[in-house]
Amino acid sequence: MDRANLVVELKELRDLILEERRAARDLAVEDMLVLTEQKEQVLKQILPLVDTVEALTPEEREMAEAVYSENLRNAYFFWSALSWVRESVGFIGDQISCRSYGESGAMSKFRQSGALLSGRV
Repeated sequence: MDRANLVVELKELRDLILEERRAARDLAVEDMLVLTEQKEQVLKQILPLVDTVEALTPEEREMAEAVYSENLRNAYFFWSALSWVRESVGFIGDQISCRSYGESGAMSKFRQSGALLSGRV
């Protein structure tokens, strides 16, 4: 690929990032895996063409900034989704913990975390 197609490749990468966000929002894991592979292929084509950011034309730089911005939005989305999952797992773990009385008569909680809830799957 030559430098003339760089803007087209950057637009394709931006579109893939947007599709990835939609797939994540819809919990379409299979689609996300396919999109991740497609993004890797596009990146492999783009990276050899650009040595530094300063080497980009204004149009290329504008598209690269759009790619960066959308990718950053995905990162925030994935981070908040991960936090939600962790919070949900913690809530579920609290609900399934066993409560009993110890030797001193004080109530104790015993967590019986399975492999799925502990993350050791």
